[in-house]
Amino acid sequence: MGKAVCFTGHRLNKLNGYDPRDNKELLYKLRDVIVFHIEKRGVTDFISGMALGIDIWSAKIVLKLKEAYPDIRLICAVPCDKQWSKWNEKSRREWEKIISKADKVHYVSKEPYTAWCMQKRNEWMVDNSDFVISVWDGTSGGTANCVKYAEKKELIITQLHPKTLELA
Repeated sequence: MGKAVCFTGHRLNKLNGYDPRDNKELLYKLRDVIVFHIEKRGVTDFISGMALGIDIWSAKIVLKLKEAYPDIRLICAVPCDKQWSKWNEKSRREWEKIISKADKVHYVSKEPYTAWCMQKRNEWMVDNSDFVISVWDGTSGGTANCVKYAEKKELIITQLHPKTLELA
């Protein structure tokens, strides 16, 4: 059995714009980091929390990479029922398309959105991973909490800064 990596990262408002085209360099760099984990670390399972921003974009990259690496799997860790309920129609359709192509979908909670479900989703992802890919600028928030939890669990974290594209 292969190893697993989970993604954590900023929502769209902390990236280089809401359009993936405005984040092209970041997404190419993220793709390179994912390929490194496949080729050098033996990762086969990629866990996305399916939030808008890095989660959705990383899931789309993994699905595209399945063409070159057919043995990799996308696992969607959905924090709650109707995660997408406050999203626009385009984002909902994108979420549904990714879910339909995922190799596995795990619902952390079947309840509607609650204040704790995002953190529980992050903990589930970390608890089921060997590595973390973090697209994070060092600010506080959900990504910071996920990284702190992964550090506590002593996982190897690859941090990609969303603006400078530096790896740590």
